Amino acid sequence: MAAKLFPSIAEKDFLDGAEFFNTYVEPGIPVLLKGRIAEWPALTKWNAEYFSEVGGDTRVNIKMGDVSEGNRSSTTFREYLNMLKTYEEDLDRGKAKPGTFPYMHDVPLFHILPEIEKDTTPFPYDLFPRWYHLHIRRFAQFFLSGKGSKTPLHFDTLYTHNLFFQIKGRKKFILIPAHQKKYCYMRSWRWSAVNAEDPDFDRFPLFSEATPQTVVVEPGDVLFIPSGTLHEVISLEQAISFNIDWHTARTARKGTASIWKGAPLENLYYNLLIASGLILNLPSDWIFRYYKSYLNYIS
Repeated sequence: MAAKLFPSIAEKDFLDGAEFFNTYVEPGIPVLLKGRIAEWPALTKWNAEYFSEVGGDTRVNIKMGDVSEGNRSSTTFREYLNMLKTYEEDLDRGKAKPGTFPYMHDVPLFHILPEIEKDTTPFPYDLFPRWYHLHIRRFAQFFLSGKGSKTPLHFDTLYTHNLFFQIKGRKKFILIPAHQKKYCYMRSWRWSAVNAEDPDFDRFPLFSEATPQTVVVEPGDVLFIPSGTLHEVISLEQAISFNIDWHTARTARKGTASIWKGAPLENLYYNLLIASGLILNLPSDWIFRYYKSYLNYIS
């Protein structure tokens, strides 16, 4: 069954919204949209110098160590970028180990620096339900990482769909279908104990039943990760990206019901908010003022 559901991760040069929803969103099949955002100014503008100029003194949270543990610190954009430059230089000299640098992870960047929204046009609104369109970038979470940075195997906590936008560098994704969570030795609600890139089958023998698929996301690509899909993410080099978690009415109901499967109580709150928008058509402006704390939420 798993092999039929995920025979491979499809790559498409272009999909219109109708085909995307009918062929991939509804059945829950991942797809890599090659070059879908290749025209964005962000691909040439977003670098250390640019962010130092537009937001150098802005304070941001960074995650220390294993991002699943949620250990945070705070620094300015400029300080972080200077540290990142030193880290990359030390990597080249063999004085640092890949994956040991703090990760700027899940930062609501378009709230912090709204002036950079213009760098993400033309925006693919057709890949999202219409309810999200008015202020879609409000829902974005930003990632800036050094080579080797990793987000361990997990699924997105609200059972949202995920569109991942790659701006700079390459990232490797390892995806595992949602129904194979039983093979993944989950610890807490959404994090797996398995290193999907190099699994220890002696400790985790059931993981051999899983059917992971690997895809490399390059600048200009957009990756669709369906609701509940487990994924591990490894930065192959210094990388800049952001993702947007979003629901359909069906996944909002599924996310709301997940409280009966052990989801944190906070998840019920956030899923009910989005469900009320999508199902009852309450205005996204009104909903977002209560939902925005999710952008810094760790479960």
